[in-house]
Amino acid sequence: MPGSSKNSNEFTKDSFKRLTVSDKFKKVFNRFKTNLIVIFVVIILIDILALFNLSTIYRVYYEQNSQQGEIRITIQALAKYYLWALAATEESDRNEQLAGVSEKLQELNDGLDSLSKVYKGDLTATYQHIKDIDSADDQLTNMYNSGASQEEIYSYYVGTINEAIKVVVKDFKEIGISAKAQAKSAYFIAMISVIAMTVVSLLVVVYAILYSTKARAALTRSILGPIEAISAAADDMAKGKLEVKVETDSQDELGKLAKDITASTNVIENIVKDINETLERMSAGDFSSGTTNSKLYIGDYEAIRRALANISENLSSTLSEVKNSSYQVSQGATNMSQGASDLAEGATDQAAAVEELTASVNSVTEQTRQLAEVADKSKSMATSVRENAELSARKMHLVTDAMTRITEASAEIEQVTNSIEAIAKQTSLLALNASIEAARAGETGKGFAVVADQIGKLADQSSEAAKNTHQLIADTMDEIGNGNAVVAETTKALDAMQHSVEEITDMIVQTGDLAQQQAQSMDEIDKGIEMISNVVQNNSATAEESSAVSQELSEQSESLNRLIGQFTINE
Repeated sequence: MPGSSKNSNEFTKDSFKRLTVSDKFKKVFNRFKTNLIVIFVVIILIDILALFNLSTIYRVYYEQNSQQGEIRITIQALAKYYLWALAATEESDRNEQLAGVSEKLQELNDGLDSLSKVYKGDLTATYQHIKDIDSADDQLTNMYNSGASQEEIYSYYVGTINEAIKVVVKDFKEIGISAKAQAKSAYFIAMISVIAMTVVSLLVVVYAILYSTKARAALTRSILGPIEAISAAADDMAKGKLEVKVETDSQDELGKLAKDITASTNVIENIVKDINETLERMSAGDFSSGTTNSKLYIGDYEAIRRALANISENLSSTLSEVKNSSYQVSQGATNMSQGASDLAEGATDQAAAVEELTASVNSVTEQTRQLAEVADKSKSMATSVRENAELSARKMHLVTDAMTRITEASAEIEQVTNSIEAIAKQTSLLALNASIEAARAGETGKGFAVVADQIGKLADQSSEAAKNTHQLIADTMDEIGNGNAVVAETTKALDAMQHSVEEITDMIVQTGDLAQQQAQSMDEIDKGIEMISNVVQNNSATAEESSAVSQELSEQSESLNRLIGQFTINE
C-alpha cells in the first residue's frame, strides 16, 4: 500500500523514541484503529458494490429477461389471434379475435416501452417492425371489411403479417442475445469489482497484520528493552557492582528511569569512593576532618556525612585529650624528677651536716675536760648546729611539700588516665556499634566494617596504654608514699635533732659543770646522729629511686607523645 515503507520505518525514528509510553500506545492503536476503519470501509464498499450489482442484475437484466419473455408470449398470442380470426366462420367471432389482435399489439408496444427502460441497445427498428405489424393489421381489417376472399386474406396474412411477426421475433431474439451479452459483461464486471475490492481488503488486512506485527515488535523493543537494561543494572547493583550504566536509546519514561538509575548509581559510586578515601585517610592516622567532598552527600546520605564527621571529631578530641594528658604526665614526671633532684641535694646537705655534727660531737667529747674554756666556742658551734638543723628541717619540709605536690599531680594524672580509659571504652563501644551497622549494611558496609575494626583496635590500644599509665602512676604513688613516710621520719628525726641541739645549747650556756652529763648526752647524740645518717642514706636512696621512676615515666610520656604524633588531629 502507499506509504507502507514510510510507516515501516516510523518506529525506528527518534520522534517515536521521544514519545511517552502512553503516546506510543496511542499512536500504534490509533493507526491500528485507522486500519480497522479502512478494512471496515472496504468491506462496506464490497457489500455496497455487491448489492449494487445484484440490484443492477435484478432491475436491468432480470427485468430485460422478464420483459422479453412477456413480449414473446404476447407475440405468440398475437399469432394465435390472427389464426383464430382466419379460422372464424362468424363475423362476431372474427371481430372478437381481431380485437384481441389489437389488444396484443398494444401490449406489444407497452412491453417494448418497458423493455426500452432497462435495455441499453437501440430499439428503433423493433418499434418500426411492430408498427409494420400494426399497419398490416389495419390492411387485414380493411380486407375483411371489403369482403375479400378467405384465400386472399390468408395469403396476405402469410405473406405480410406473418413475415412481419417473424421479423419482430427475430428482433427480440437479437435483443435477447444482446441482453445476455450485457448481462454476462455486467456479471464479469461485478465479479472483477468484487474480486478487486476483496484483493484490496486482503491487502489492507495484510498491511494491518504487518503493521500490528511491527508495532508489537516496536513496542516490545521500546518497553522491554529499557526494562531488561534496568533489570540487568539492578542485578549488578544487587551483586555489589556500583559502576553501572544503563544502555538504552529510549527517550520515554523508561528511558528517563534508566538515566535516573545511572545517575543514582553514579552518586552512590562517588559516595562509596569518598567514604573509602576518607576511611583510608583515617586508617593512615589523619583525623583532622571527615569527608572532604560534603556536596556528594545529598538527601538521606547526609547521615553518613555526619557519622564520618562525628567519628573524626570524636577520635580527634579523644587523641587530643590523650595528648594533653600525656603532656601533663610529662610535666608531672619532670616536676617529680626535679623534686627527686632537690631531695637528693637535701640529702647530700644533710649528710654533710651530719658529718659536721659528728666531727663536732667528737670534738666535744674529746674536749669535755676543756669544756669550761671552750664553752663559748661550743656555744657558737651548738648555735651553728642548731641553724644547720633548722635549715635541714626547712629543707625536709620543702621535700615534704614537693612530695605532696607530686602526690596531687599523680592523682590528677590518675583522673586523666581514667578519662582516657573511659573514652577508649566509649570509642570501643562506638566501633562495636559501627561494626554492627556495617554488618547490617551487607556488602556495601565492608569497607566501613574495616574502619570500625581499626577504630576498635585503636581504642583497645588506647585503653591498654591508659591501663599501663594507670599502673605506672599507681607504682609511682606507692613509691611516693614510701618517700613520704621516709621524709616524715626524717622530719621527726630532724625535729628531735633540733630539740637536742637546743638542749645542748642550753646546757652549754647554763653550765660547764654538766660535762659528765654532756658526755653521756653526747653518746646519745652520737646514736641519734647514726640514726640520722641512716635516715639520710634512706632519703638519698629514695630520691634516686624517685628520680629513676620519674625518668621512666617521662620516657613513657615521650613514647605516648610520639604515638599520638602519628595522628593528624584538630588542635
